[in-house]
Amino acid sequence: MEVDVPKVTEEHREQMRRRIQEAALACIGRKGFSAVSMADIIAESGLSAGAVYVYYRSKDELFLDASRGVMRDRLGTLGALHSRRPLPHPARALALVVEDIPERGTFPGLPVQVWGEAVRRPELQTSARGILAEAASHLRRYLAAWLAEERGLPEDDAARAAERLCPAFIGLVQGYMVQVSLSPDAEETHGRYLAAVEGLLEGILAEIGPRQPESAPR
Repeated sequence: MEVDVPKVTEEHREQMRRRIQEAALACIGRKGFSAVSMADIIAESGLSAGAVYVYYRSKDELFLDASRGVMRDRLGTLGALHSRRPLPHPARALALVVEDIPERGTFPGLPVQVWGEAVRRPELQTSARGILAEAASHLRRYLAAWLAEERGLPEDDAARAAERLCPAFIGLVQGYMVQVSLSPDAEETHGRYLAAVEGLLEGILAEIGPRQPESAPR
């Protein structure tokens, strides 16, 4: 006699993964990554240990997946920047990437914890580098488009300038995460940081433009 076994849909699996990730983020927000155990996460999720281990074999694997999930919206925003019209100024682009972070609870501190752990753990380094590489790819594409359209650079020059600017732009986002996660007033720090970045970028970008033809020698 055949027994019908209910099929587990991908939608159900994704819901379960998100439930476990949210439990992990709640625990990390209260205790920090190093102090959280799988037992803490299992208790927070309300699932059995067996159910959790079906999806995640270790805390590290779960932590990495939760980090990717948290970054998904940010990477989506970065990926869409180059197609916006009009193209936003780089200071506005950074504001779009971080605009709701002070309201996201554990979010600002989570990437900082990932970076801290990644310094000494190769498996976390690989994942963190992958996320940064994807962010950098989106940023270079956007910056090249903006420099070509708004500064009139030829395509090749715009691409080279975007390559030079990209690490600094990523550094500004990382600096934002650190300052907001450590601030006693995230909203105030958010506003002050973005205002400072706007002034800084205005000065840097004012120097970038198409090369002027050299005047003929007299």
